Amino acid sequence: MEEKAKREKEIERVIGLIMERCHIPEEDVAILAYVPEEDMLEFLYPPALVDSGTIPVNSPDSLAARVFRSGKSFLSNNFQDVRHLSFFTRFTKDKRPILKIMAVPILKDGKPVGVIEVSSREVHRNFTREELLSLEQVAEILGKVLG
Repeated sequence: MEEKAKREKEIERVIGLIMERCHIPEEDVAILAYVPEEDMLEFLYPPALVDSGTIPVNSPDSLAARVFRSGKSFLSNNFQDVRHLSFFTRFTKDKRPILKIMAVPILKDGKPVGVIEVSSREVHRNFTREELLSLEQVAEILGKVLG
């Protein structure tokens, strides 16, 4: 139980770092962890998505799955043009479509153990390369906790 509490506290700390570095509200952060027994990604955060379902890592329609498989970061300020699952927006407070997104793999010992996604529904908000690099640094921190 102590390990789980430590993990949750570290996730909270990482969410704070993401919000600060990427200048976004908490509701625009998602953290997914790999479940090897099921070959799926499950939401660790936000709480509204924790019980919403899982994503098969071989899904061609999931950005998180593609980032997980490739081990490469992704940034789009025209996300409406990118093939992705929109199902999970049903579980969030803000029902508007995601317009901008950054996604980075969480790695442990060079292997993917999850994905961080940061999104925006704001038309005039564009993510930058610097924010993507900062998110990659935060993913390194989280990689030490997950897996």
